[in-house]
Amino acid sequence: MMIKKLLFCEGSYYKIGGKQGELLSSEIRQNLATFWDALRVQGYDKSKLIENALKQEKLWSSERLEEIEGVGDGAKIEYPELLAYNVYHDFAFPEGCTVLMAVGKASATGSTIFLKNSDKVGSESYVGPNCYKNKEINVILALNPEEGNKIVGVAAAGAAAIKMGLNDKGVATGSNISRTKELAKRGTEKDSIQIKALDRGTLMREGLEKGENALESAQAILPNLLENPMSTPGNIHFADAKEAVIIEGSYHELATEIIRDEVAARSNRFVLLKELNREDDLSSICRYIRCRQLLAENKGKITVEKMIEFSMDHANGPGPNSICRHGTHFSEETSLSAAVMEINGREPEKSKISIALGKPCRAWRNKEAHITLSMEMGPEDIPEGFKNGEIWKKFYTEEAKQ
Repeated sequence: MMIKKLLFCEGSYYKIGGKQGELLSSEIRQNLATFWDALRVQGYDKSKLIENALKQEKLWSSERLEEIEGVGDGAKIEYPELLAYNVYHDFAFPEGCTVLMAVGKASATGSTIFLKNSDKVGSESYVGPNCYKNKEINVILALNPEEGNKIVGVAAAGAAAIKMGLNDKGVATGSNISRTKELAKRGTEKDSIQIKALDRGTLMREGLEKGENALESAQAILPNLLENPMSTPGNIHFADAKEAVIIEGSYHELATEIIRDEVAARSNRFVLLKELNREDDLSSICRYIRCRQLLAENKGKITVEKMIEFSMDHANGPGPNSICRHGTHFSEETSLSAAVMEINGREPEKSKISIALGKPCRAWRNKEAHITLSMEMGPEDIPEGFKNGEIWKKFYTEEAKQ
């Protein structure tokens, strides 16, 4: 199940982690079980992974390590196991996803509007009382650390990483894997787990916590990326009201693009490092071309409502090649949720994130399945179904709705 719960956590990073651990103990344990099972099937040894994760501790910030320790204490799970889950989560369960943005004057408002459709494969290991239709458990997090910016985002239970999010300085973030030639070889190279690599979702979290604009957020994570690659090739995006920074990173190459008053998109492929892309990745090619078409046709007129339309788009489908992705088996990479972030250029703290839980083509069309959050909201403002997972279960289906 991809249970979508909502947590409001504040205080020290240890306290934030402790609260997550206490409230989501069963979900975290289920995620850990599926994580270890997925890597076991790929031929990796649990004890060696934990040993290697402890060696990579120094790559992680003290804030993230403190939070992981808190999660472990709250959920009564050993710290080394949770550290390994965080270090290798993206390695085991890479995000698919499609990202579109209209930056600055390219939107109808003159300030950036940012969309991410979150795509993910399922697994036969996703079973049990906290699972649903073989999908990973996720939570919606609202974080208010003692040091750092406030964040609202979506994450997997027990992970320090986020899938997408917004901070109270008006910076949005999202990411996606890039299906490169070297990624295709990874499965035959078991020693690749030794690579000192960084999790994209954790890097996004670091950028949102430290940056007051897109450039600062990117600069906060670039020093680490210059020394260590992403755990899998992929894209990281940061966007504020007037500017966006896209970072493309592979195991041995890194490139950045700055966007101002323009539209941009990424599917599961590189644009700057395009020579690394797999030529047979039809889904990524189809989605990228469709994204560019929609953005070009609507440049200067793009609103939140337009982005929601794009999120539900079924051109080249409905199926794995459409922006709203559908499949016939849980093992296929399909769309599970979406978020549209609207940046308020004059009052960044009033920027909004709208989250649809379930298949985008259904969730966006039903008022019960999506919600708009701001930093000023509290737990009492959130319907119970968004807290206990019932909304996601109701609107997650592979059946397309036109």
